[in-house]
Amino acid sequence: MIELVRPSVDLHDAWWEMVDEFAGATIHGSGYHPRDREVLADPQAFAEWVDWLGRQEHPDEPLPPERVASSHRWVLDDGRLVGTVAIRHALTPSLVAEGGHIGYAVRPAARRRGVATAALAQALGVAARRGIDPVLVTCDLTNVASARTIAACGGVLEDSRHGVLRHWIRTGATADPIGNGPIETRLARLVPVTWDDARAMVAGDRRRGWASGYPREDDLDAVRSMTSEDPDPWTPRHVVRRSDGLAVGTIGCFGPPVDGVVEVGYGLVESARGGGLMTDVLSGMVRAIEAAGLRVVAHTLPDNVPSHRVLARLGFVCEDDTPPEWLWVRQRGAGVVAPA
Repeated sequence: MIELVRPSVDLHDAWWEMVDEFAGATIHGSGYHPRDREVLADPQAFAEWVDWLGRQEHPDEPLPPERVASSHRWVLDDGRLVGTVAIRHALTPSLVAEGGHIGYAVRPAARRRGVATAALAQALGVAARRGIDPVLVTCDLTNVASARTIAACGGVLEDSRHGVLRHWIRTGATADPIGNGPIETRLARLVPVTWDDARAMVAGDRRRGWASGYPREDDLDAVRSMTSEDPDPWTPRHVVRRSDGLAVGTIGCFGPPVDGVVEVGYGLVESARGGGLMTDVLSGMVRAIEAAGLRVVAHTLPDNVPSHRVLARLGFVCEDDTPPEWLWVRQRGAGVVAPA
């Protein structure tokens, strides 16, 4: 039976037996580097390392740069340690390019027995309980076995980048209700605009990490509506594109709910349009709002055909086309068709 367990000092001897079998090769999803072997040979240092692997699961744990919170698991096959899995809770630009949400490895002697497929399937369950949906899982272009494992778990190939195949898998996780923190989508992070950001935007001061053309006039209108220095769920949010870490637009709500209904507004700089980013971003926003038990509406200009298409794709219906703006209402039970 395949099961995922938290790293444990009780598996000290089994760990080093497995490491020896990898013979210096990278053990994906382990958090282990061969250069650390001499240090970790000390039982106390090993115990501290195992404890640190566990602490990485907590969002308030200080982590080195470019590290994200992760759930580390060791893979047992009928009690024998046969592999490792790491479920990363968020994506950095480098993880978007090649690392993905989930890294895993199976020791050579345990391969071709379905261990990787079973372990990845259980890792998807961990991701779902963390509210991660979908997850990005990658493998080298030449790793046919891993590509088959990912496909067997529902992976859909998006593309190949620099010799890395990038697949997305839906976990069916329920979105977290909208709150004061960032909203994570497949292609972006929706980061609340701070009071300091808002002042810089209105003043025309450029910030590192802002794309050319950002903020637009509509973005400025959104931040001018901010009335408090403390972000709330309805604060405008930077759309930070994962592929390069640049803010390319805003999305937010026109104030708090009224009779259980929230109106959303959104927009991107011209260079960020046309690649599905807006559909992805609005999908994530809708999921978060509806997870709070609210309904979502939007207004568009009659000639904004691209926005009409995005809204229709996400289950909105135009219920009033009286000028000057059309009213779009998200239908109950429509589902979110975009993999946010």
